[in-house]
Amino acid sequence: MPPKRRQQVASRNHPSSATSATTPSSSRESILSTPSSLPSPSLGSQTHSNAEPEDSNHRANPRPLFTMVRTHSPLLALLLFTVTFGLLTARSYFSAQPDTPSCVMSYSRPRFIEQMHFDSNWTRFATKYRLYLYREGGYDAFDEGYRIPVLFVPGNAGSPKQVRSIASATTSAFVELMGTDPEAVTGGRIGYDFFTVGLNEEFTALHGYSILEQADFINDAIRYILSLYPRTRKQHEGAFGGTNLALPTSVIVIGHSMGGVVARTAFTLPNHVVGSVRAIFTLATPHNNPTASLEYYVDRVYSSINRFWRHGFHHGTLRDVSLVSIAGGNLDSMINSDYTYFGDLAPQTNALSVLSSGIEDVWLSLDHQSILWCGQMARKFASLMMLIMDARRPEQLVPLDERMQIMRRALYSPLDTLSGAVTASVGKTVVKSTDYRYAKIYDDDVVRADLPDHHVGTVGTKRANGGLADRALHLIRVGDRSGDTEEKISTAGVLQ
Repeated sequence: MPPKRRQQVASRNHPSSATSATTPSSSRESILSTPSSLPSPSLGSQTHSNAEPEDSNHRANPRPLFTMVRTHSPLLALLLFTVTFGLLTARSYFSAQPDTPSCVMSYSRPRFIEQMHFDSNWTRFATKYRLYLYREGGYDAFDEGYRIPVLFVPGNAGSPKQVRSIASATTSAFVELMGTDPEAVTGGRIGYDFFTVGLNEEFTALHGYSILEQADFINDAIRYILSLYPRTRKQHEGAFGGTNLALPTSVIVIGHSMGGVVARTAFTLPNHVVGSVRAIFTLATPHNNPTASLEYYVDRVYSSINRFWRHGFHHGTLRDVSLVSIAGGNLDSMINSDYTYFGDLAPQTNALSVLSSGIEDVWLSLDHQSILWCGQMARKFASLMMLIMDARRPEQLVPLDERMQIMRRALYSPLDTLSGAVTASVGKTVVKSTDYRYAKIYDDDVVRADLPDHHVGTVGTKRANGGLADRALHLIRVGDRSGDTEEKISTAGVLQ
């Protein structure tokens, strides 16, 4: 390249070097005079010359990261809040619970004896479900039931083996009772036989037809269990010391979680024998609403059984049935404790609902599984079972009024328990109750009461139009402990 042209190109690409080689006037003159003779700028020089204005623009505008943060700041703030709240919630749930688990572990020596004779001649579900008899190693010498029958129904995806803690504690409590009260058998307290069912660990909480099939099987199992006792009671009558015992006509049912719903559903089916169940205990059972409404038929089943139970007590079908619901409380993350409350499903004369944290000698919130194996809960339940049995009666239980009073005293805290007695007389009708709140008063007339001085409250059910309508009757003045006092009573309102 000629020296002059090389100087022109250099001055165009590198102005600083061009200024030192030539004067500004000569450089402009050279470029303007020979525009067509200049070579095309190379790719490298073009990229370099174009990069300079981009770099200047980049320095003039804000940085891209800052721009993105400023543009999406509301979304980022929301995301940060959500993550922080989730982490704090998780920490509170797993490590900062106000009700910390404090259960004592329970132990057992279980043996499960399958009832092989409970076959297709008894139930159409013989190939699907199983019935077992629980025996406690070291205590139960006979592999057949001859005492008071109890049936355990597991819940959603539950196992028949979940009965072992309650059954073991009840067996131990009976052995202790026999050591402290030699006359226990004479009074009809002969212990319990625990049966349990294997339901294929089905997801009853998600499938309405499974609830109906299991309830059908439960009714068949109850019929089979009761059929065993005429023979076994006769074979083991020597163990009862000659006490005149009645053959069982009913079975006590214990249901865990959805097992309690299955137990209540059994009453609504055609194969249910009226009077074959007189007492139901439910643990962490969602009575008034399903926990997961993922299937339409689950809601239909709930509506059907709840409608039956709302009216069954008034129609007489459930008149002698007692119903107890125990909820686990805050630690039960599967079942909301509000769902375990009976509400209007059963009257207070037949039912009670309680939290495990409010039970004396338990005082604990229990999670969904530990309500079965918690040592404090198992021992409390066993002690309650010792108080309500009476094998001299066909239902194998003390009468309903006495049973409900015993269960209230055992499960309610002392602050919640109101004891007393009311004897109401109207003409020739005299009705006595161990709990004055539920004494039956048939007219707004005169009540003779022997009550603690501080007890003022509602009593009674009153007949209206041939049916029973619950009415609150208020005691104007309360009799003292020394004797009966006649008092006028006035209607204070209607109980729902």
